[in-house]
Parts: sequence; C-alpha cells; structure tokens
Amino acid sequence: MITVITTIAQYISIILLAIYGWLCFSILTTTDKTVKNRKLTKQIILIFTIHFLWYLVLFLKTESIKILLLYGGQILVAVLYMVLYHRYYPYSSRLITNNMCFLLLFGYTILTRINQGLALRQFIISTVTLIIVSFLPLLMLKNRNLRNYYYVYGVLGILALLTVFIPGDGFIHGVAQYGARNWLAIDLQVVQVSLQPSEFVKILFVFFVASILAKSTEFRQVLIATAFSAAHIGVLVLEKDLGGALIFFVIYVSMLYVATRRPLYFFGCLGGVCALGAVAFLLFKKSLFQHVMIRINNWIDPWSDIDDTGYQIAQSLFAIGSGGWFGSGLLEGMPESIPVRESDFIFSVIAEEMGVFVALILILICFSIFIGFMNIAMRCKHSFYKNMAFGFAICYILQVLLNIGGATKFIPSTGVTLPLVSYGLSSVTSTLIIFQIIQGINIITTREAEKVEREKEKILFAAESEGVPAPGAAKKRKKQNS
Repeated sequence: MITVITTIAQYISIILLAIYGWLCFSILTTTDKTVKNRKLTKQIILIFTIHFLWYLVLFLKTESIKILLLYGGQILVAVLYMVLYHRYYPYSSRLITNNMCFLLLFGYTILTRINQGLALRQFIISTVTLIIVSFLPLLMLKNRNLRNYYYVYGVLGILALLTVFIPGDGFIHGVAQYGARNWLAIDLQVVQVSLQPSEFVKILFVFFVASILAKSTEFRQVLIATAFSAAHIGVLVLEKDLGGALIFFVIYVSMLYVATRRPLYFFGCLGGVCALGAVAFLLFKKSLFQHVMIRINNWIDPWSDIDDTGYQIAQSLFAIGSGGWFGSGLLEGMPESIPVRESDFIFSVIAEEMGVFVALILILICFSIFIGFMNIAMRCKHSFYKNMAFGFAICYILQVLLNIGGATKFIPSTGVTLPLVSYGLSSVTSTLIIFQIIQGINIITTREAEKVEREKEKILFAAESEGVPAPGAAKKRKKQNS
C-alpha cells in the first residue's frame, strides 16, 4: 500500500511541478494585476502541495518522527516569511519570494533524503539568515548613498579574499580543500565554522563595479575598475579557485559592456585575460594548475581512470542516466556513490531520484528567476541600481550553469554550488543576501515609478480643473475610452 501511495505522490508532484514552472514564465508576461495576483496565489498553493507530497514519501518510507518535525518547521517559517515580508514590504516582488522559498524547500527535501543532519543545519542557517537579511531592503531605502563607496567595496573585497592566506592554527586561518585554498576556518570554543570569503566578496564586487561605472564610463574610470577587478581575479587565481575567478571575470565584462555599450572594452578584456591565462598556464602549470589539469582530463575522458580521478564524474553520469525521465523515486536511488553529493553534485541526486523531467523543470525555474532579475534591471532608471541588478542576475545564472554543467559533463567541474539548493553556509547565506538586494532594488524602482505616475495624475487633474488641456491628456482620454 505504501508503494502505491508513494508512486502516486511521485507522479502528482511531477505534474504540479510542471504547472509551477509554467506559471513562473506566465507571470512574467502578465500585465493585469488581478490575474497576476491570482497566478501568484496558485504558485503558493503548488509550493506547499509539492513540498507536502515529497515529505509524505520520505515519512512513509522512513517512519522517522524527525522528518515530521523538520517538515513542520519548514512550513511554519515559509508561511510566516511570505505573510510578514509582503505585509511589511508591499512593493516587493511576490514572484521572487515564491521562487526563493520554493528553491529552499526543494533543497531541504533533497538534503533530508541525503542526510537529515545536513538538512537540519541548512534549515537553521537559512532561517537565521532570512531573519537578518530581511532588513536589507529597509537599509537600502534609508541609505541612498550606497553608490558613493566604490573604493570601500573594492578594497574590502580584496582584503577579504586575502584572509584565506592567514597561516597557522590560530583563531582564524586559511584552509585548503579540493586543491584550492579558498576557505577560512574560524575556531570557536564550541564549534569550528568554515566560510568561503569569495561567496560574500562577489556581492561587494558587484557593488564596486556598479557604483564606479555609475559615476562615469570614461576611459580613466574604466581603467580603475579594470585594475581593481584584475586584482580580485588575480587573488582567486593564487587561491587556485579558478571557478570563482571565472565568475568574477564574467560578471565584470558583462557589467562593463552593459554600462559602456562599447564592444571594444568587452573584447579587449576577453583577449587580455586569455593572453594572461595562457602565459600563467605555461609558467605555473605544475604549481597552480595541477588540480585543474586533473579536472580537465577527467572531463575529457573520465572512463580511463574510472576507479580514481574519474570516479566522481562517472558516478554523476551513472546516476543521471539510471534515473530516467521520471526518476527512481525518493530513497530508491544510490546517491551515496556520488562524492560531494550534498553540494557540487546535488543536481545528479535530483536527476536520479526525481527524474530528468524534474531536473529540466528546475533549470527552467532558475532561468525564470534570471529573467525576473533582468526585468527589474531593465525597469531601473538609476544606472547604479540597473548595473547592480544586472550584475547579480549574471552572477546567479552563471552559478547555476557552472554547477549543472559540471554535474552533466558539459564543462569541467568547477566546485560551484547550486544556489539555495546545495548545502553550504556561505553559499546559501550569500544567495539570500543577493535575493534581498534584488528585492530592495525592485521596491525602490516600483515606489519611484508609482510616485511619478501619481505626479502625472495630479498635473492632469489640476489642468483639467482649470479648463487647460494638459500635455498628453487627449491621448490618455482616447486610450481610456478605447
């Protein structure tokens, strides 16, 4: 009987997930506020229904009370957040909130299947972070001078990246993992906390590029921006974190092109980095890029050393292939055979147990978030907010592509996590900060747009009351009558 119930729940959740994915794009193209709010409400119902079905399957197969408690805590936090957040920020985007909550609940589900302890830690970290970062839009509304501190953002970012080189076993020291020294260990008396500074520095980096290019796009300003960006990327290369260096580089050249509209800058930066990369590779092939060469060789042919260096990517491909279109079902696969399954290769676990169809829907939902961020950027009239929203949109979708590309052997593995789904204190915290900053930009932009609209209506009303035709009044009347 349990098998029948779990199988039915599995297929119902897939259908509902497909509807949710369709609504993500449908809402983006809907202009009528009433229809849009109706679709957003349907999204919320679908989120909680899908989440309930997933945890129903997990509970029926494990009969663990801990799973029920974890489920109850997640629902409580999600409901309170959705209600309170939009009551306090009426100009915020409900679509961004819905998608953020969906990805968090999706991540909790997969982590619960992999390791309940990891799921609990992720839930606690995310909940505490949500409470703290919810004040970011308010701070952005109160302080409109954020664009003036570009040198502060740039210097702080470089210094934060350099902290991983702190030696020894003191209170704070750098740690090397998976061939790259890009972690910072903080030894507390009770527990040791590991952070990845680059996850937070990328936020400062976007602020830096957005603010310095908002001030001016003259050659001197571009040169300063390029020098600071090169310093960030150079430190990441020294850390052997080439995945992080790639993210910073793509963010910079994309923001530079959008701010200046000059292809020469774009191709100049691209050519310069390729030339420097080739020289660095030839000079420091063995010292800096040995682990990178191993990853590239595994990407080209993982089968030649399937029991050792090629084991990770081979198991990832086996998992994706064995799941088929509709998956083997939660707790029916073998994700234990995939190394780093909770973070770098969580997409493989999703594809194996939930199916390739669900994995494709997840990709589409991530792309709808990217499009939503881009829509907010396009609506911004201030260049600082426009640059910033665009930079975070590129940052988000690039992480998604690097993670999924590495898991599916489309590109070499870069060690980048899947935002809000993969396990990781640094990853989930920095991503939630990015979502809140985007919400702040959307709130500022929407409020200013409505203020302008109200001013126009006042001018129109005053002109008509005095019997003087206001500019555009005839056109507006014609449009209302039609």
